[in-house]
Amino acid sequence: MRRRTHRWRSAAAWRFSGPTRGGLAALLAAALVPLQPARAAEAPEVAQACLSCHGDALAEGAPPIAGHSNNYIQLQLVFFRAGRRKNEIMQGVAEGLSDNDIRALGKYFASLPVPDTKPPADTQPDLTKAGEAAAGRHRCAACHGDAYLGVQAAPRVARLPEAYLAKALGDYRSNARPSSGGAAMTEVAGALSNDDIKALAHYLAVMP
Repeated sequence: MRRRTHRWRSAAAWRFSGPTRGGLAALLAAALVPLQPARAAEAPEVAQACLSCHGDALAEGAPPIAGHSNNYIQLQLVFFRAGRRKNEIMQGVAEGLSDNDIRALGKYFASLPVPDTKPPADTQPDLTKAGEAAAGRHRCAACHGDAYLGVQAAPRVARLPEAYLAKALGDYRSNARPSSGGAAMTEVAGALSNDDIKALAHYLAVMP
């Protein structure tokens, strides 16, 4: 969330540690094909299982993924499949995906419009102000865009479920979740207090 002076690296330039380093680097180089947002594509067969949780009616704890960038979606699926990002359900789903499946899912969900959902009522305006101030201090908009709708590998964070946002920030802080943009989120989240995480999650969730 602080301003990063690096440019987003190409897929071939990503580096990973541990026993999966070579396989992940090769997969990312092959899988990530930048695509501009397009009109909604026809849902591939492999997306049907995804839509049962991430479709118009979200399953409990599942975030909306329509309108995220192609690169971001593919990266998360790669991380789930390799076990670098932990979630029992998503790891189980991703382990059966081929490289072509991951490409197809990235292309499809990136082609969908960002959900036009109304934010929940803001019953804690003081917490919202604290979150806005924290976002300014940590320069969240530098990576996620002025409207927090995402830029390249930095995902959309505006109007996502508050509990999901708080968990994501906590996971970045503990290094339980890999960052999509190098080590950007791991570095930034490491400086966040519990109060910061609570305020940021609330502020982003209720954005108009």
